[in-house]
Amino acid sequence: MPGQRGNMPLLHAGVLGLLALLLFVVADMTWGQRLMDRSRAEVTSQLATLRSRLEGELNAAIFLTRTLATYTALNPALSEEDFGRVADQLLRESRQVVRNITLAPDNVVRFVHPLENNRPILGVDLLNHPLQGDSVRRMIASGEPVLAGPWPLVQGGEALIIRVPIHVHENGWGERYWGLVSVPIDMDAIYTMVGLKGFQHELDIGIRGRDGMGSQGEVFFGNPGLFDGNGVRQEVSMLGGGWELVAVPRNGWRAAAGRPPGWYLVGFLLVLVCAVTAWKLSDQTLRVRDSELRYRVLNERLQAIIAAMPDICFVLDHDGRYLDIFGGMDARYYHEGHQGLLGRRLHEVLPLDKADAFLNMIRVALDSGCLQFIEYDLDATEVDGLDPGAGPKERLWFEGRIMPLDAHVMGCPAVIWLSVNITQRKNAQDRIRYMALHDPLTGLANRALLQDRILHALEQSRRQGTYCALLFLDLDEFKPINDRFGHEVGDLLLCEVARRLEGSVRALDTVARLGGDEFVILLENVPDAALPCAVAEKLLAALSRPFTLLGAECTVTCSIGISIYPMHGEHYDTLMRHADQALYQAKTLGRRGYRVFTA
Repeated sequence: MPGQRGNMPLLHAGVLGLLALLLFVVADMTWGQRLMDRSRAEVTSQLATLRSRLEGELNAAIFLTRTLATYTALNPALSEEDFGRVADQLLRESRQVVRNITLAPDNVVRFVHPLENNRPILGVDLLNHPLQGDSVRRMIASGEPVLAGPWPLVQGGEALIIRVPIHVHENGWGERYWGLVSVPIDMDAIYTMVGLKGFQHELDIGIRGRDGMGSQGEVFFGNPGLFDGNGVRQEVSMLGGGWELVAVPRNGWRAAAGRPPGWYLVGFLLVLVCAVTAWKLSDQTLRVRDSELRYRVLNERLQAIIAAMPDICFVLDHDGRYLDIFGGMDARYYHEGHQGLLGRRLHEVLPLDKADAFLNMIRVALDSGCLQFIEYDLDATEVDGLDPGAGPKERLWFEGRIMPLDAHVMGCPAVIWLSVNITQRKNAQDRIRYMALHDPLTGLANRALLQDRILHALEQSRRQGTYCALLFLDLDEFKPINDRFGHEVGDLLLCEVARRLEGSVRALDTVARLGGDEFVILLENVPDAALPCAVAEKLLAALSRPFTLLGAECTVTCSIGISIYPMHGEHYDTLMRHADQALYQAKTLGRRGYRVFTA
């Protein structure tokens, strides 16, 4: 007994020590996981920003390349002068990243612009080129744009080459492959424009996907070993292919989630905390000082850039009065007669809502002392004092960059407002966004847009306690119509079917085309489970009427499968699968009808 009592303190100490150790381990693991999660979130955010910038710059260059291909297809006998004029215009649209523009009839480079420093490429047979031949063959086989490289160029440097095939229509013979247009994108310029070096201060970054092969392509930037680890990955999507990005913190994940040594050295906790605190304070002081210096340099550089910009600039005081106006002399992008605004206020010149918004941005810039941005649309007819006929006729989009000036510059608080015309960029973004979410033949929603709306409808139905339904629709015997009347009539039939489907449902419902003759209709905010059947009968009646297309009359029928939330599933995949199964059941029962899903 005495021996046992003598061991009790040790036992208690051991149990308490074990509990303390367990709590410490749990706390250490929790802390480490939080640090790791935060680091991954930061890396993901930075990599998403880099991906977005890359996609924007590269897709813009691809769009320019397709423009030249379309022009050449319409003018296959173009001269060097014609080519030079069109190529020069396109280069001005993307001078910073496009090295040159080449045209290769029968795959042999015959035209290049600018010719200076690019003569070595003339006469190169791209089809038999050791590095670039594969991409040319892929382009010819697919008939679609392809990405080649990045590869070394004959004239020096490394570039991503965008190749677009050119097919020329010949009367009575259909289309003939004419050649290709090739545009090398300067990779160093792309890296500079997207700020890749800035990201590399904090991240190790790798890029793979040579020839637009995505995750299957070779690594052309960074350490290939990054793709074997647990780095954060992002897909860069482009017309003609894609890349895969990977990134890890510059010092590795272990360093990102590391804890201070004093965490484990309990005996030296006080000394270590003091040392770490002093180090942290000193380090933070240096960081703040460096940040202030960088901000001052950036501010001076930005002012110099604004002064050199060809876009129009306004100097306005804190009440919105025009003190000075300069720039904007290109009538293609700006109206003439801006000097007539001098001495007037925003509220005397612009509509009330825009004047209020602009004056608020001016005061925010003055109060903060920082550069401010605002995007806005404007028509010359809205500006009192401008002649609508002395400049562009359409409504324009601008990006306003508002920078406060020192009080002594104008003798009062004032800002310089740089107005950059971004109408072409806005139009291009709208076109790209529409193409990404809609079926190119019928204009209906595509699979991506349909999925987004279904997920939104499911969430709304969960909150409001209503139904929503999916109607899978498939045309019966559509192939015989294609075989009998031709694909042109078949395409027109699909477009007319789309119009009738849209006219048979409510404005809040969604009609989508998945491909071929398959359509899906999303019914939102359905009050009862009987409504989808009534809609199905309405659709069958609408499609039963004959179609007259290019002088030919044809009749189609359809089969419909229905799944209803929450009766047949509560998730997107389940409802889609059950609607498809119901469609199969409807076809099995003789087609020309509808079927609600049954297990």
